[in-house]
This record gives sequence, C-alpha cells and structure tokens, in this order.
Amino acid sequence: MTLLALADLSHTGVGVSANNNPLAVGYIAAYAKRALGTAINPRLFKYPDALSAFLKANRPAIAGFTNYMWNAHLSCAVARQIKRHLPGVPVVMGGPNYPLDEAEQQAYLARHPEIDFFIDGEGEVPFAALFDALSQVGFSAARLKEAGTDIQGVHYLHEGTFVRNGTAARMLDLDATLPSPYTTGLLDEFFDEKLSPMMQTSRGCPYSCTFCHDGIAYMNKTRAFSIDRVREELAYIEARAKAPTLQLADLNWGMFPHDVETARAIDQTRRRSGWPRNVMVATAKNQKDRIVQMSAILGDVLQVGASVQSTNGEVLHFIKRTNISLDAVTRMTMGASNGHTGSFTEIILGLPGDTKATHIASVYDMLDAGIQDVRLFQFILLPGTEAAGPAHRARFQYLTGFRVLARCFGRYEMLGESVDAAEVQEVCLGTNTMSREDYNECRAFDLTVAIFNNGGVVREFFRLAESLGVKRSAVLKRIAALAAQSPALSPLYEELRREEARNFFPDRASLDAFLAAPGTMDRYLRGEFGVNHIYQARTRALTTLFPDLADIAREAVRAELAERGLADTVIDEYLDDLYLACVARKSNLTELDSAETLTLRFDFGALHERDYLADPRSLTLPAPRPFVVRHTDDQRRDLSRYLAQYGAGPKGLEQFIQRNDSHLSAMLYRVIAPSF
Repeated sequence: MTLLALADLSHTGVGVSANNNPLAVGYIAAYAKRALGTAINPRLFKYPDALSAFLKANRPAIAGFTNYMWNAHLSCAVARQIKRHLPGVPVVMGGPNYPLDEAEQQAYLARHPEIDFFIDGEGEVPFAALFDALSQVGFSAARLKEAGTDIQGVHYLHEGTFVRNGTAARMLDLDATLPSPYTTGLLDEFFDEKLSPMMQTSRGCPYSCTFCHDGIAYMNKTRAFSIDRVREELAYIEARAKAPTLQLADLNWGMFPHDVETARAIDQTRRRSGWPRNVMVATAKNQKDRIVQMSAILGDVLQVGASVQSTNGEVLHFIKRTNISLDAVTRMTMGASNGHTGSFTEIILGLPGDTKATHIASVYDMLDAGIQDVRLFQFILLPGTEAAGPAHRARFQYLTGFRVLARCFGRYEMLGESVDAAEVQEVCLGTNTMSREDYNECRAFDLTVAIFNNGGVVREFFRLAESLGVKRSAVLKRIAALAAQSPALSPLYEELRREEARNFFPDRASLDAFLAAPGTMDRYLRGEFGVNHIYQARTRALTTLFPDLADIAREAVRAELAERGLADTVIDEYLDDLYLACVARKSNLTELDSAETLTLRFDFGALHERDYLADPRSLTLPAPRPFVVRHTDDQRRDLSRYLAQYGAGPKGLEQFIQRNDSHLSAMLYRVIAPSF
C-alpha cells in the first residue's frame, strides 16, 4: 500500500493559529481512496510536530501541502526539508495563494523549487490523476516532467519551461463525486479540544470582488451537497466533537433553499446533544428572508452578518461589489439579530477610492443602521486576486508595507533540524485617495470601535442613548475624544502608532532579511513582534481596564444627553447604577464562580430582558433592591470548553474574543437578576 502524507498545516508557535480540522486535505484523501482503491494509505496532518514525527519514521510516496495565506511559508519550509532529507519524494501543493497571471505563476514556481507540482483550482481530481501518473514512473517527479505529461490543473517547471495545463475542471455533482472525509473516518484523529470541526455544504461564490481569492471567474459557479449528505456528516461529527464550535466553509451560506433544512438539522443536533454551541459561517449577501428564517431556527447559536466592506458607491464600484445590495445586507443582518447574539458586518480600510472620510462614514452608517459589531480589516493584497495585479497597483498608486501575519509564525523541529517559518502579508497603507497620515488616523479610530463597540462591551450605555433618540455614532465620537485623553487608555493608542511603524517593512526583501537575522524568531515568539495590536489592546482593555471603559462610556452618554437637553436626575442616577452593574457583569470574566450582590434603584432584571433598550424612568423601583450578578451554569460549562480550546492566558483570550465577537454577550458576560 502506497503511503501519502497530506498536510493542511497550522502554525503552533503561539497557540493554534488556524484552529479547524484539515478539511481540504480530507477531501483530497477521500476522493483519492475512492478513485484509487486500496492502493493508497493517506495520512493527514494539521500539527507540524505530528508531521515531523511521521517523516522521521516514514518515507511517503508523495508529500502534499495546502497553500493558504496563513500557512504558505510553513508548507514551503517543510517541503524544503523533505527535499534535503528525503530526496526524490515528489512535493505537490495546492490552494488559493497562487498568482493568476501565467508569467507570475512561472516566477512563483521558480522561486520555490521545493514544489514539484502545483494544482490550480479544485484539487481532488487532478491529485488522483497525478498520483496515477507518478505511480507509472516509480513516483519520480523528474521522469514525469521529462515525459512532458499533461494533467489538467497541474502546473510544473521543467528545465526552465513552464508546463501549464490550465485549471482543473470544476466538479458539478458534489455528492456523486466527493466522498465524505468524515464518514470515511479520515478526520477521526482531529476531534480534539483545540480544533473545531469544519464542514462544507456548498462550493463557489457568485460575486466578483477584486480583493478576494473567491472573486475570480473560476469560482462563480456555485454547487451544493444534498441535505441528506449534510445530515449524515452532522450526525457523525456530533458523536465525536469536543470543541464547541462548528465552522462552515461555505462562502454564502443561505444561498440555496435547502440551507434552511441544514439550519434545522444543526438545531436538532444542538437540542439533542448540546453541540454545537455556536456556528461560524459567512452568510449569503442578498438572501434576507432566508437568513432571517435560518437565524430564527438557530437562535443565539448563529453569528449572522455580511460584509459590506464600504458604504461608499465609488469604492464599491472599484472593487466590483455593485451587485450586492447594501440595504438588503443591512436589513438581513438586523432582521436576523437578537438580544444575545448580535449582528455584525465587515469593513476594509484602504480599498481603492477609500478616504478617511468614507471609511469613518462607512462605520457610522453601519452603527446607526443598528448593526452591533463592525469588524474592521486592512486591505491585504492577496496573490491570485485582481486587486493585487499590476493594473490596479498602477491605477490606484498603492503604498504598501510588509509584515508577519499575527500568530502565524513559529519554530519547528523537522527531520532533525530547527526550522523557522513566518507568513508574510502585503498591506495597503495608502493610495491616491488616502495618505499614510489619514490611514494612521483611521487605524486609531478603528481601535476605538474595536474596544468600545464590538462584542457589546459597553452596549448598555449605547442602548440608553438609542432609547432616547441619540445615534450610536454621536456617542462614539465623544468616547473617542475621552479615550484619547484617558491615562489608562491613551497608552494603547500610542502603542498602536509605535507598533504600526515598526512592524511594517517597505519591501519584502527587507522583511526577509530581518526574519533571517539570528534571534529574530525568538523576538516574535516572545511577543515583541507579530502582534495584532488592535486585538491585543482590545483584550487588555476588556480584561484589565473594564472599569475605565465603563466610566468613559458613562461620561460620554451623560455629556451627549445633557447637551441635547435629555438628561435629568433620574437619568444621572441610572447611569451610575448602570456603571456598577456593568462593572460587576464584565470584570474578571474568567473567574467563573464569582458572584456579587448589588443594591440598585432600577429594575435591572427587566432591563436585562429588554437588552437595555428602555427608558429607565419607566423602570424606577419604589425602593432600592438587591440583584445578584453571576455566570449561569450554561455559561460556566461553555466557557470551560472554550478556555480549554483557546487557553486562559492573554493570547488565548485574545483569539477567543476575536473569533466570537457577536457571541460575547451570551457566553462571556455575567447575568444580572433579582435576588430572592
């Protein structure tokens, strides 16, 4: 039986950076076993240490690797070790982090001689065909290349000649073509407390966003697995899952009518076993009614949102998103939200045509539309996307910088040698419409949004303002001014400016030289470099500075209401009680057995049930009464599982908070109720 090593690696230098099971190579292995029968024995890998132990004891006939933005350099580093210590083992790679242009593809393979074959497009069928061809020449990559063998979707270099056999044909009938990597048992070993099970119920994306790997024409045809297949996989995973989250790899879940049945199947699973605790997925953009229906079925299990990227028409035109209705996205997101699991959207800073004014306006548009979380990203120039091509670079005059992707680095022992690997991103720091100074000011603004708005951190104060007719944007403007002057918080903004300056390099060569210098990886592993400062600052603020956050929010609302003539003695009293309640609910959040009793002047039980959207003057108590603040039994159970998955230290909490923004109210914050 022929042994294969198929790796969808994740960095583990600082926790597990990509904490889902290796679904992509699972599909490769499942199809190959069906096509090739008992001739093959595929072994799958997620953790570098496990692959290292395997390679010490075994010589596979083929080594295969995925190529994503979060593991491309790690995959190549391991491939180079295989070429050094296991010469003759063919190395095959596939994934989206690969150029579109033929000349750039050739240059990529020339820069990476450790890659014998690159599969462009869906990889299952080409990999099996490549295996078959290699088996006929004794698994010699050199002999196969010398023969000039053509396999659709397989690219390679031979003596300077680029052999490009197009892109793999897409599979039309997924059920008939692709066996399940779950029910075939190929993913059984990855049911641990660290990795979330990932499923795919459909493939493809009908949109053409220029900045996205999935925006290319090849991906525009969407296809779905049957509901019977989905139910079968869900039942299999349910019986084995240890991590609390289910991740769906769909690009537009809710596009197909039977996605509603998938939602029902997930809900039935949850009611039966308590798993999954939440579902992470990108929902369809233009299917308001269906997404609202699916959210009603799943309740607070589902994080619902869709990415607008910008609300500016010119920006949307430049990135080819004019076929997505902003109004539909907003109405869908709001219609699907509830008091415990909030809505979210995503906005990207620095897209073509973006300015400081349009970026801030996009955020305010979403806040004032009622969207809870506005997740803010930087424009990353991904290889293989239209936006990263030479025409867009010239037209919009990108000013870019290079950095190491946060958490995606590490030092690994591989075939008897220590190997350092780090993933590198090219980030747009300015364009012909946004100066670097404006970009920096937008980043500081984004930090304010992340700290004070996202995750419902001071949501109760925003809700008071909203109940009195004051927009969230008006309160956030005041919060930003107060935060910048706060002795507790102003250092976070200073650190952001400093870290942005020192973590970016003007070109790839400069960063590569820095990474190659002795001791550099040690500095990354110690946390001196390679940190997403917005995520880090947000975690620090929430876990150690929450009384300061609540005080700033209280004073911002108090000032805004006073200026509008909306404040009175009762409102002032409520703001002070609300401060006490929020501090008790949201401080020292990992102390799961902590309980506190507060004597308050307002009916906080009713306020909590109404998600704090109420005029407190109607809920004034005849006399102060005690309220108890504590985590529920369900919260303690769920948080214990999440802390086991992510870790209870600062880095683990950072990743947990980042991944579960819209669920924090339900999962993390204590509940307040009358004390009887």
